Amino acid sequence: MNISGIDLNLLLAFEALMDERHVGRAARRVGLSQPAFSNAIGRLRVRLKDQLFVRKSQGMVPTPRADQLAGPIRSALAQLRQTFEAPHLFDPSVSAHRFHIALSDDVELRLVSLLSRAMLSGELQMQTRRLDGLFTVPEVEIRNGTLDLAIGYFPDARYLSSGLVMQSLSEENNVVIARRGHRLWKGKLTLHRFTQLDHAAVIYRNQLWGLIDNELASRGLKRRLRLALPHCLSVLHAVSTSDLIACIQESVVERFGKGLNLVSCPEPLGLPPFVLRMVWDCQRDNDPSHTWLRELIVRELSGRPG
Repeated sequence: MNISGIDLNLLLAFEALMDERHVGRAARRVGLSQPAFSNAIGRLRVRLKDQLFVRKSQGMVPTPRADQLAGPIRSALAQLRQTFEAPHLFDPSVSAHRFHIALSDDVELRLVSLLSRAMLSGELQMQTRRLDGLFTVPEVEIRNGTLDLAIGYFPDARYLSSGLVMQSLSEENNVVIARRGHRLWKGKLTLHRFTQLDHAAVIYRNQLWGLIDNELASRGLKRRLRLALPHCLSVLHAVSTSDLIACIQESVVERFGKGLNLVSCPEPLGLPPFVLRMVWDCQRDNDPSHTWLRELIVRELSGRPG
């Protein structure tokens, strides 16, 4: 197809509708009236010979062709923005940028105050999303621009595809928790006792069991996993009101455990610390808005002064 007839504004409209999935919001984002915006999408449909978006109950749903085009179009627009916007020109107090981040719920708890304060500048917006897997980088979504970055306990950069950038942020230890007065505290916590007690655990939606279960299985052991929940705060509340124990991130316990009358101790498996890492596409490496956001996150999670 000859691209000489493609108006850049049509691609901006496409990007906005991919993000918003709503004609009215997408039109406002690019500064067009709804009729003008619909006309722009109509022109693009004709040029590309595809519907691109289909109206359904959940909004404007992209066709397979639109999904295929989304990554290259986002990358091209990102390069143009980077070319024409000098890094020092990004000013959050006047920006209307929308960020998309995938992260684990414990990291979200650590960042929520920072993000809520930061997004009060200008017209900035933030949408966070739960990682599908605690240890899995959502590479496809980072590459196609659906996500600006992801934060999780990912394997190191040796396992990362080319074109993605990784930065280590902090280390995290797991600890065992139980309510004050639990029989756990009446003796030494051996590995055998650990497996015989009733457990609660954070289990992500596409996982049948957790890291602890995998580690125990590698040693020919199994714990009594009685309650699997998708959020770490739910696990803390469950443990505080029952005879369950759990193995969970130390930073979550330090922040919320005291108010729930929880006591903690080192886990008996001798697990190495988990390294919290942030990943983004190299094409966003020098984007001024993303540089600003990454620096905020690094200062918050690494303990560096602002």
